[in-house]
Amino acid sequence: MRGWAIARRRGGETLPDIPDVDVGDPVALAAAVDAATRALVITLGRAEEEVLPRVSVSQLRALLIISRQAPTNLNQLAEELGAIPSSASRLCDRLVAAGLVTRRPGSVDRREVELRVSAEGQRLVDGLRETRVSQLATVLAAMSADGRRALLQGLREFERAAERLENAAAASDDPPADHDVA
Repeated sequence: MRGWAIARRRGGETLPDIPDVDVGDPVALAAAVDAATRALVITLGRAEEEVLPRVSVSQLRALLIISRQAPTNLNQLAEELGAIPSSASRLCDRLVAAGLVTRRPGSVDRREVELRVSAEGQRLVDGLRETRVSQLATVLAAMSADGRRALLQGLREFERAAERLENAAAASDDPPADHDVA
């Protein structure tokens, strides 16, 4: 995990011991989680680097969204990307030209364009996922069984909490509260 060691040296930070983190202080806890997840981010980033010569970061993001939500349309993609539809359309033009995405008239509304990942695009997405799993498995194998269980339990609880906040925000039509953790 060369990247993690380099990041730790450059950052000059050491991770605080768990008992030293005030879990009642959301900002202190968020800072500790941010520091602890650097290795995870680096590991996942290494997997993405293998596909980046083929597609840009924004194209990869769009491809993953289309893969996850297929079929989707330009407006849904633009919303998910936080972009305007014309920008999402140009992004899709490049993905279509690369043979990674297909466009066709909508099955419900012929004025709408459905986006789907092509067979080649699916191979790229599957390859990325396989690389991510392989890279993560290498790190997880170096952890204790108790550590792996605690990590999985914590990540599942984190996912449920994030989903609850997202659902509550969608229900109220307000964005979730931002916390400054700079």
